[in-house]
Parts: sequence; C-alpha cells; structure tokens
Amino acid sequence: MNGEIKVGLFVLVGGVLIGVALFLLGDYSFRSYYPLYAEFTDVAGLPDKAAVKLSGVDAGKIKEISLKGDKVLVRMDILEGVRIYRGARFSVGSTSMIGSRFLQIDQGSPALGRLEPGETVQGEAMVPLEKAVAKALDSIEGLAKDMRGNGKTAESLQEILDNLRGITGNLNTIVANSQPHAENLMAQLDSISAKLDSVVAKIDSGEGVAGALVSDKQMKDNVSSAITNLRDASASVKNALGRINRFRTFWRWDFNYEPLSGASKNNFGVRIYPRESRYYYLGANNMLNTKDRISGTDYETNNSIDAQLGWELGSFDLYAGILRGTGGAGARWRPFMNSKWDRITLLAEGSDFNRDRVVKGRRFDDPRLDAGVTYTVNRYISTGVRLNDIAETKMLDYTASVAFEDKDIAYLLGLASLGSLKK
Repeated sequence: MNGEIKVGLFVLVGGVLIGVALFLLGDYSFRSYYPLYAEFTDVAGLPDKAAVKLSGVDAGKIKEISLKGDKVLVRMDILEGVRIYRGARFSVGSTSMIGSRFLQIDQGSPALGRLEPGETVQGEAMVPLEKAVAKALDSIEGLAKDMRGNGKTAESLQEILDNLRGITGNLNTIVANSQPHAENLMAQLDSISAKLDSVVAKIDSGEGVAGALVSDKQMKDNVSSAITNLRDASASVKNALGRINRFRTFWRWDFNYEPLSGASKNNFGVRIYPRESRYYYLGANNMLNTKDRISGTDYETNNSIDAQLGWELGSFDLYAGILRGTGGAGARWRPFMNSKWDRITLLAEGSDFNRDRVVKGRRFDDPRLDAGVTYTVNRYISTGVRLNDIAETKMLDYTASVAFEDKDIAYLLGLASLGSLKK
C-alpha cells in the first residue's frame, strides 16, 4: 500500500468520524417530529434539549426556549405518531427532588380532537422550590399561631380534648381511688407469701408443730399450691398497675402540598405505644374535599386508611401494614442520632406491590416507591420534602407536621387493657 492510499484512507476515516461527531453533537435524528408550542409564565429552570414526557413516557424533546413578551415560549418536537389531545395539561416536572427538569404532558380527551402541528397551548406554571418552601413555612407559622391563639384549629382541638377529658375523668378517679387498695393488697400478699414460704420450709423439713401436724404428703402439696396461687395474684396486681402507666399516645397531623398538581391534602392519625419501642398507628390519609379545584392532574388515592405496626430499633423506625389503603412497609432513619444534626430523618416506603390499574387515563403497573427527608423544628413541629411514586409519576410534596402527646387517652387505653389479663 503506497503513501497516497494511506493518506486517502486516513482522510476518509477522519471525515467519517467528524461527520458522526457533528451528527451526535448537533442532535440530528432520523426520526420524524412535528412541532408544538407552549406558553408559560415561569419554566422553573427547564433546559433546552430536555425530554418531553406524555404520561411519564418519552414523547419528544424541547427544541427551543425563548421569551415572547412577558411569557416564555417553549417549542417542542413531538414524535410522529404520538397523538396529544386537546385539554392536555403541560407542566414542568422533575426526575427527583434536586434532579433534572422535563416537560410533563398529562393527556387530554380524545373526544376533543388532537392538537395539530404548530399549535400553541397554555402551560401551567410550576411553583419554584424556594417559593413552595416559603409557603410551607408560612403554613407552619400560621398553624403555630393558630394553635397558640384562638383560631379555628385551636378551638376544634380544644373541644376534642375537653370531650376526651370528660370521658376519662371519671375513670381516672376510679383508678386513683382503687390504686391505694391494690397497692395495699399487693403488700399484704407479699407479706403472706414470705411467711408461708417459711411455713412450707418447716413442713418439708418436719420441724416444729407445723411439721408434726402436716405429715401427710397431700396436705403439703395443697399448702404449696395455695402459696403459688397467692404469688400469681400478687403478680397480676403488679401487671395491672404496670399496664395502666405503660401506654403512651401521640396525635399527629400532616399537611402535604404538591405544586405540580396544585393539590393540598391532610393526614390525621394517632400513634399508640403499648410498650417501649413498639407502636400502632391508625389514621386517615390524603383527606381532601372532593369539591376543591385541582389545577393539575392528581393521581393520588384520596380519603384512604393507614393502619401500621411499628418498631423503633435505635436510629431506625420500621413499620408495616396498610399504607394509603394497600399493603406496604417503610423505614425511617436518623443518620445523625445523638449529634447536633439529630433533627434530620430520612424516609423510604414501598406499597401497592401488585398494582395494575388505570387512573385518569394513565396506566400504573409498578409498585409505589416513596422517599423523603424531614427536619424536626421542635418537639411539636417538623417540615420536609417527599418524592412520591418514584417508579411512575415522581410527584414532589412539601410537608409540614404537628404532633403532641395525649396522656389522658394513654391512661384510658391502659385501663382498657386490663380486660385482656388472664383470669
């Protein structure tokens, strides 16, 4: 092979490589697209070349973002064959809490007809992260003022607590009056048990008058059985008093705001500790007034039930049961426990593992996976962010929570648990 051929091959290969590089860097494609335009008031950092997803599936890409008066005009290149119907909602989504942005399309109605190439639609503005956090903090501050002042929340909670205290007041009096008698009985039983131990020892050894009188083996067994029964009675009284004082109860209210759909929901429930490091949680999830207006598409299951059994193991809180009306489990982890960063808690949840349904025109067939982080402001208030349904919709929530201990309910539950003692 002579030098001219070598030079020719080198130039040819170099030209091919340069062509491939230009093709890739220039974002060329052999696939066919048609244009659509969307106007936004704020695209919240949406970049050029970002993906366009229809109900969570890639359907095109962002071609250009430009200013048009006081609006932001976004040009989308939609894959040929992908039909987008009128009434569809266009909004800015995120792959995670701090992840990349994309343009999310929630499908419209086929009865309204499809959007034609070159049409312009109105996009829904996304609330920027800093504004949403500020709104959540304002909600927390307003709630705190309401709790301290004479707002409707404070009045409602006070009314509930007054009713509960009225119910438990008489029970408290009964237990308070009966507790000294139970303690006196327990002391007497202990004294009798000690004395009978001495008597049995003498009977077994044949010492003294007791040994001489009770020479029959059956008689000795009967006396020993009586002492055992007295010991069991004493233990039962101690167990009963322990059950009354062992219970701890916490009421909890969670406020969740989802900026992409414009929906806000509430969770309310009670966590009951029958013993240290073990608890039961029962509550209502995603409570929502169905008449309220939602600006975006909301795929959540509203007004569902939570019922969980949990264990607190050091820095971990593990729980399982019913989450949002379906089976699931989760874990909370305090990675900086016993340090100055102890207020931070990480969350991971999995539920609805056999999900296979269509919600508002979108098919869901992956398990629901959630993750989040919480910051505890004080013993009553906490706030955080949560990424819901990571495998499907990736909807971001801002959360605020209020929790407080109710000793009256705990005392009532402890008293009610006495009925479970074996007789």
